[in-house]
Amino acid sequence: MISRLACNAARTHVRRAVIARTSFRAPGRYGGRWMSSENITYSGGQATEGQGGYYGSGGSRKDLTPEAEHRPEMLALAADVQNIQAVMTEVETLEGLLESERDENNGEITGRSIELRSTIKKLMTSPEVMDCLSRLEIQGEPVWGLSSDERDLIKAAREKVNGC
Repeated sequence: MISRLACNAARTHVRRAVIARTSFRAPGRYGGRWMSSENITYSGGQATEGQGGYYGSGGSRKDLTPEAEHRPEMLALAADVQNIQAVMTEVETLEGLLESERDENNGEITGRSIELRSTIKKLMTSPEVMDCLSRLEIQGEPVWGLSSDERDLIKAAREKVNGC
C-alpha cells in the first residue's frame, strides 16, 4: 500500500514537471491562464488520409507546397485594354462608313467598300492588336482583372479578328 502511494506521488511529480516545462502563460485574451501542450486540437478525419487529424500532423498541412504559381500574364494591363478600346472604336467607325457605302450603292461592291474592308482587316490583324489580344487572353478567355464590359470588348475583338 505504501509503495502504491509512493508510485502515485512520483507519477504526479513527473507529470507536473513535464507540464511545467511545456507550459506557457498565455497573455491577454486568455486572461493569463496557464496553457499546456496537453491542449491539442483535433480536426477530425484521418491524418494519414490528408483529411485533417491533429493540427501539425502529417495530413493537416500536407498541401503546403504552392501549386498555384505566380503568373503575371494572367492579369490585364490597362494600356492593352485602352489600345483595344481605341482600335475597336476606329473599327466601329469604319464599319459605319462601310454600311453607309453599301446603302448608297444598293449592296453592290464598290472600290470604296473593298478599301474599307481591307482597312478593317489590316487594323484588326496588325501585330500590335494581336499582341494586345494575346496578353489579354489565356486559353481563349479574357484574363483576370477586367470588368464585364472589358471582357465583352475583348471577346468582340477576338470574334472580329477571327472573322477577318
